[in-house]
Amino acid sequence: MGATTVVFVNVGQGDATVIKSGSWTGLIDGGPPGSEAAIEAALARLGVRRLSAIVVSHMHLDHTGGLTHIVSEWRPRAAYLAGTPTSALAGALRGAATTLVQARRGATLQFGSARAQVLSPVGLSGDANSDSLVLRLGVGGKSFLFTGDCTGPNEAAVGSICARGPPIDVLKVAHHGSRYSTSAAFLVDTRPRVAVICVGPNPYGHPTPATIRRLLVSGSRVYTTWKNGSVTFRVSAAGAMSVSCSRSSQTVKKATAAGGGGGGGVATGVAAGAASSKASGGTIVYITKTGACYHVDGCRYLSSSRIRIALKDARGKYRPCSVCDPPR
Repeated sequence: MGATTVVFVNVGQGDATVIKSGSWTGLIDGGPPGSEAAIEAALARLGVRRLSAIVVSHMHLDHTGGLTHIVSEWRPRAAYLAGTPTSALAGALRGAATTLVQARRGATLQFGSARAQVLSPVGLSGDANSDSLVLRLGVGGKSFLFTGDCTGPNEAAVGSICARGPPIDVLKVAHHGSRYSTSAAFLVDTRPRVAVICVGPNPYGHPTPATIRRLLVSGSRVYTTWKNGSVTFRVSAAGAMSVSCSRSSQTVKKATAAGGGGGGGVATGVAAGAASSKASGGTIVYITKTGACYHVDGCRYLSSSRIRIALKDARGKYRPCSVCDPPR
């Protein structure tokens, strides 16, 4: 049984993680559109010729944008999902003769010498973030928790499961450091020693100072792909773990220092995604003619029909978008 390598690939504002354990190689999520080159470079550095499997945490574009190309070129033998793939991704999976598996809590997946337990979801609620496929990977006595964009009751349920075991060694922080995931209670349950936030320049204020603060208070060492570049963990067969970064090796020290290398990227929190949201009438958010949610300016779910509306008028009539985290 050889070493296992886990690479949180720097794909900007999105998620893509490569896992190599012996001759087995998997990819969790495929980043936003344009991530293909970074993912393929990470695979090439590990000497990978074909993917054993992909895991798709959920079907939002910042997690699936590069997958159609990756599936077509790297032809994974299996795909583990918690929802219905987009038509383009489904076509690529059919073309690659990939076996599709709908994973639910209680399933155990063998990833080379590593074993992954599915902790969520039990079923699908229709909220893609909440329904994220969550995996706890165990290798060499170390544990990695991959959370997708999990939030709400499912995040609490995952925390309760983890609370019955040892601390998590490496936590992939949910939803790019959104303040609506990674609650203080979740951190008490999971007790992560190291936290990695997959994030890049974005209009949403990710990662928020509140989330960074909770992680630091919990005692976690915090890395972000924005600040540190790709973050690689290597776990030996004996359980020794090392970490290296493609950019800076300095961990995040303060709640205002989690952005791109200079350190000020999250000082304004959600205001980064709402730079033009303050008007004489108060905070401004945006809706569409047919949508049920309100958004901050710059959200990818805003169409050309976007309509300005005061936050006080949007509350109660519309739901806050789970992707761009508008003010509540």
